[in-house]
Amino acid sequence: MKTWWNGLGAEDRLKYRKYSIAAGFLALLLFVYYASGQDEKEPVKEVETTDLSLGADLLEDDIRAKVDKDLKHVGETLAEMERRQRQYDSLLAALETSQNDLKRQGQGEETGKEEMVNPLSDFEAPEAGGEVSYPEPPTYVPSYSASESSLNDIPVEARIVGGIGRAPGADFQPETVSKKKNSIYMPPSHMPAILLTGIRALTSELGDANPEPVMLRVQAPAVLPNSVKANLKGCFVIANATANLAQERVNLQLVSLSCMSLDGTAVIDQPVQGFVADSDGVRGLTGPVVSKMGAHVMRMIVAGLFEGAGNGIAGAAATTSTSALGTTQIVDTDSIVQSAGGQALKSGSEAVQKLFLDLAKQTVPIIEVGAAKRLTVVIQKGTDLSIMEKG
Repeated sequence: MKTWWNGLGAEDRLKYRKYSIAAGFLALLLFVYYASGQDEKEPVKEVETTDLSLGADLLEDDIRAKVDKDLKHVGETLAEMERRQRQYDSLLAALETSQNDLKRQGQGEETGKEEMVNPLSDFEAPEAGGEVSYPEPPTYVPSYSASESSLNDIPVEARIVGGIGRAPGADFQPETVSKKKNSIYMPPSHMPAILLTGIRALTSELGDANPEPVMLRVQAPAVLPNSVKANLKGCFVIANATANLAQERVNLQLVSLSCMSLDGTAVIDQPVQGFVADSDGVRGLTGPVVSKMGAHVMRMIVAGLFEGAGNGIAGAAATTSTSALGTTQIVDTDSIVQSAGGQALKSGSEAVQKLFLDLAKQTVPIIEVGAAKRLTVVIQKGTDLSIMEKG
């Protein structure tokens, strides 16, 4: 063995050493495992099972409990009904007692009346042993039944009352079946148009109160939502125009839309709501602002100068004195003509100045828009366009 070991090379010796160490390590592990007793299998513990039986009496007990509960509820209901019946009986007895009391009171009142009226109170009692004279009995008056029987014996002539006549009624008129209204719905849309009439809109409040009516003509089919088009080419649109000086634009509010078929048998004349946009896409039409009030203002200034001159001439002809009592103007007799001329010039200038002021107020700026202007009509609220057919 030693000779064999010595005959091995260095590498073979290293391999055998490694194998020997590994085998020894495995043998050591096996020895420890068996020595610890882990190779013995533990007996499997039996699981104790307990039978859960519902029992044959559980269903019966449940039914009995349900029946007892229902019987208890029925008993409570009957007790409540008996209590209410007792209340009703007591109320009925009280009512009967009250009714009997009222009857007794009525009988007592009748008895008292009989006692108060004594038919023998007017007669005096006869003396003992004297004769008693009685009044004669009243004659017999036949009752109503006897007279009624005698009245029935009187013959009565039979007479016919009333008659049968004929009253003509109203003629039957069948219900007229209303024709189905022919209309189309016009949703919010826009359409190109052209201005047929020029505009000169006032920029004052007077222009807002009295808008300028204008007419437009639709140049192409209207564009509806979802790229749908309606053939309104050639239709006329009426609008009201008002000017806005701050924006320098004329705003148009749509009034009506009028169309007619080519054969002239169908007409559309319907109020619409909308506005007009210019070629720049902004609401309103642009136009130059024209003002002609400059000349009137200049004339008003000249009249004011003459007024001041007349006031100065009149003041130069008078002497003004100021005292504790106030201010006093004294006109010299030699300057009366000068004072009168100054006052006349002042008064006339004031009247002329007021006239030119009124003219300047009336000559407010206007915004002009020429005809044949291209624009876009916008329908802002959908409406039903009724089609009127000619007979």
